[in-house]
Parts: sequence; C-alpha cells; structure tokens
Amino acid sequence: MDDTKFLKLAVKLARKGLGYTEPNPMVGAVVVKDGKIISTGYHKKFGDIHAERMALEKINEKDTTLYVSLEPCSHFGKTPPCTDIIIEKKVKKVVIASVDTNPRISNKGIEILKENGIEVSVGHLDEMNRELNSHYFTSMKYSRPYISLKAGVSIDGKLTDKYNNSRWMTGEYLREISHNFRGEFSSIMVGYKTVIKDNPNLKLNKENRKDKKLVRVILDSKNRLNADKFNQLNIYKETDIFPTYIFSDISYKANKNDKINKTNKKATKHFYVKSSETGLNIVDILDTIYKNNIASILVEGGGKLISTFLKEKLFDEIILFTERKIIGGKDSVELFSDGTDLDKPVNFSSSKIIETNNGYIFRGTK
Repeated sequence: MDDTKFLKLAVKLARKGLGYTEPNPMVGAVVVKDGKIISTGYHKKFGDIHAERMALEKINEKDTTLYVSLEPCSHFGKTPPCTDIIIEKKVKKVVIASVDTNPRISNKGIEILKENGIEVSVGHLDEMNRELNSHYFTSMKYSRPYISLKAGVSIDGKLTDKYNNSRWMTGEYLREISHNFRGEFSSIMVGYKTVIKDNPNLKLNKENRKDKKLVRVILDSKNRLNADKFNQLNIYKETDIFPTYIFSDISYKANKNDKINKTNKKATKHFYVKSSETGLNIVDILDTIYKNNIASILVEGGGKLISTFLKEKLFDEIILFTERKIIGGKDSVELFSDGTDLDKPVNFSSSKIIETNNGYIFRGTK
C-alpha cells in the first residue's frame, strides 16, 4: 500500500510538467526514508533537470527508496544520466511505474541499477502513467506525433451552417475550455482555408501558460500564403513563441527561375511534400513534424482536414465540443464529409462524455 501511495504522488508530480516536457515524457520522483517523504522532484520542461536528479540532489541520506514514474535514463543527453546520481546517493531500492519504451533507454537503466546492487521493482501504476504520458508512448511506438482531432459541432455533426459560417458553433464557456486544451500539445494544425477565412492567431492563453511554445502548422498546398497581401495574417505574428511551419506541394517549390512561388520567408520553416488528388501527403507531413522533435499535434480544422484524418484512421483521439443545437442543411460542412462504409466505421476503444450547463464534451480514444 505504501508503494502505491508514494508512486501515485510521483505520477501526480509528473503531471506538473504537462505541455512543457515534450518531446520528453513527464516524470515525477519521490524519495522516502523509514516510511517518510524526505524529498520530491519533477521534470519541469524540456532540457531542464530530470525528476530523479532534482529529488536526490537535495538530500544526503543513504539507503532510501526512490519512487519514480518512469524508468531512469542511463545516457547523456541534455542532462547527465539519472542512474549515476541514484548510484552516487546510495539509494537502496527504486520503485518504477513504467519501463521507458525509448530504444536508447528501455530496460538499460533498470539493468544498470541492478548491476550496482540496487533493488528494482517495476510495473506499479503502469496504466496510470501511460495514460498521463500517452503523447510520449505513442510517438515512441509509431515514430510519429500523437494526433488529436478537435472540433466544435452541433448535435447533428455539423461544423458550419449552410452559409459555411462556423463562428460560433459553441458558446464562450465551451470555447474557453476548448482553447485550454492547446496547452497540452506541442503543435496545432489547420488548413489554408481556415487561415484565410478566420485569420486565427492559433496561440495560447499566456496568463496560464507562461514560456510555453506552440508550433503552428499550416497546410498550404499551393503556396498561396506567400503572397504579399497575406503579410499581416496573425499566423506570422509572435513567431518567436509560436513558430509557424508551412507545408506546400513539392511542385510549388521555388527554383532559380521562379519569382512567384518562392519559399515563404514569413514562416519559421517552410517544408515541401508530395501530394495526390486528395491533398498533401499526411504521412510525409507527420514524418517531417516528428523529425523536428514535435511529439503531439492538435488538429483544429477545417472540415476537409479533419475528414482526411478520420478517413485514413490516422489519429489517436478526438475531442468534440457540442452544444444542444441542430443545424442541418445539405450544404453545411460535416464532421466526416468523406464518410465510410457501414462495416468499416471509425471505432473508439474508450470514450467519455462530460456534460456541462452549455452542452457536452466528448473525448474518444482510438
């Protein structure tokens, strides 16, 4: 029971790093001696000191028990190996929630600790920690970012009315909750039409998310956002905190004789990928994003973009904000306009619905 209690605290501490540690995981650590907590730590942000080191640097006691939510690292990265300080501080036992699935780490840290005479117990609260670090474990498993689709819809699945108006499908209360979800992710993605129609800033509420970066990913297949008339778009503002990555069809990449379709210098980075009749190659986009150390994407639209991810079943979860209203109309944009066969639906392994005074929040995991 004590192991569970202390490890739950480690997982709870890990959550303090939500949105800041990617592409690394959130990790919490608790040091216990004679049944009493003598030190704690957590990984605050990417590149910062790790949880184990933060907790152990504060103490001089020997023969302690270290509770940590993820297997300690054993290699040099932006910080020294955590196994080094565990051995140096003469920790007696290490209790770990989950094995790290990163190939550079997986089981290596555990073996080093055992070789140095430290007792190791693994697997307590593994499910809880994996749920907390779903972005990390998914990116490690598939070598791509974790993908979440988010939309405001009517109860009949409409994203817009018959005039293609989408503001506002939900009220201020649900919009505020929806906006706060951005803080959990490393990047946010929309298509060209959404940028032109709504001129969104795709930012965070900085009062609640100080020093938090969010990469804005824009799919602009025909490289139209490079035109001078779009210089004042909100996606080109505050790019030091909210970098803007643009993806275009490789056929629009500039050559030395091309004075029109040149690289978009207003963007932080401009990438070119292959495309087909259905649009830019999503797999190539995800691969490029992953290689740029982005572990998660929040896809906010528009309708065609979300429909593409649903059709390809290339997502990990979907978050829908729904008010008690029916929009109807054959010309209104639907959540899944491409549709699918009755025997090949989009299924969810788990889901939950939260009822509010204004409507519902549906969160389903594939």
